[in-house]
Amino acid sequence: MLEQVQDGASLTAAMQSVPTALRPAVQSITFQALRRGYWVQEVLNQYVQKSPPGLTLYLLWAAISLVPEKNRESMYPTHTLVNEAVNATNLDADLGYAKGLINAVLRRVLRNDKIYQEISEDDNPSYPDWWLRKLKLAYPKEANSIIACSREKPPLTLRLNHRQTPTEDAKKAYLSELTAAGLEFKAVNPIGKTNISLGLELTSAVPVAQIPNFFNGACSVQDAGAQIAAQLLSPAKNSRVLDACAAPGGKAAQLLEQFDIELDALEIDPARAKRIEENFARLKLSGGNVLIGDAALPKTWFKGELYDAILADVPCSASGIVRRHPDIPYLRQEGDIKNLQVAQRKILTALWGVLKPGGKLLYVTCSIFPDEGELQAKWWLSAMPNALRLDAPGQLLPTKHHDGFFYALFEKKKD
Repeated sequence: MLEQVQDGASLTAAMQSVPTALRPAVQSITFQALRRGYWVQEVLNQYVQKSPPGLTLYLLWAAISLVPEKNRESMYPTHTLVNEAVNATNLDADLGYAKGLINAVLRRVLRNDKIYQEISEDDNPSYPDWWLRKLKLAYPKEANSIIACSREKPPLTLRLNHRQTPTEDAKKAYLSELTAAGLEFKAVNPIGKTNISLGLELTSAVPVAQIPNFFNGACSVQDAGAQIAAQLLSPAKNSRVLDACAAPGGKAAQLLEQFDIELDALEIDPARAKRIEENFARLKLSGGNVLIGDAALPKTWFKGELYDAILADVPCSASGIVRRHPDIPYLRQEGDIKNLQVAQRKILTALWGVLKPGGKLLYVTCSIFPDEGELQAKWWLSAMPNALRLDAPGQLLPTKHHDGFFYALFEKKKD
């Protein structure tokens, strides 16, 4: 997995080749390795005279990333870590020569109980230099906490299906099911407004199979920061709503759960569009129609009837969700940000043309870069004289309880 990411493949795509039974363990180790990748490289710089080639490097990378910090829980006992890393060399004919090197390096690293003090993770965050420069320029006071947050495991947050728990009594009954299943939870509200629905953050993440009635549609897994989109848009009853760039369908499903609307969920990738349909089916939702098409090219999918509200959750750098996708800093290039900014503007301009006068458009990214947030919102106001900016949270920076998102809400003025 590490080799494929270094070669430019997304971890999500690479994981598809891993047998299902092994996927949780492989993903757990790979996530840890990517979160500590730059720190591991600095360790190797100090413990190995010459960087090892090929799979030897990646095996050492994975193993060293699992070296426990003092007083923190370890994924593996240290002796197991050494033994299994050495044993892994038997699985590839080209790794036989590396057995002694891997054994020696790991034992030297593990003997140093001050390695985290001598080689600081804070001084070696797993981001390229250009990313760190942008981050510190935009958020000089918050940059260190953002970086530290990205090294932590993300919370598992639920969104209750309003169609199945429409009343307070029904919600209480489901919460009792969670408690009976041994799941501890607390309500999470990312922006502190009472009119925004609350997510339920589980104290400990569990497989969805352990969540009561998950497969019957009782709830969905969705970050608390993403859950506010539906309430911000708040479409009127019987209105026509478009969710552009909709896969995998979490926000589209929430709109159908909470509002009586006619919704088109647009997705350019047919395989990802299928996931939207699967989510609608699991949640037993009606009123949703899945379209295949490019949001920047309405002529390929737009049938002529304007929309009352549009959710534009556009492609972005995903810089606000790094802890869920730790391969992102390894895959992004500095030039990508400008290209994404241009692509977003094309999509917004195209969608504005299929929005009714008086309608609302919610611009959303899972980014923390102002180029894909506040700067984009200001450009939109200058580019579209008939755009009125309404109240929305703007930039949500990542915290312990939610990821990073940007929200800007616009109304299309009537003539």
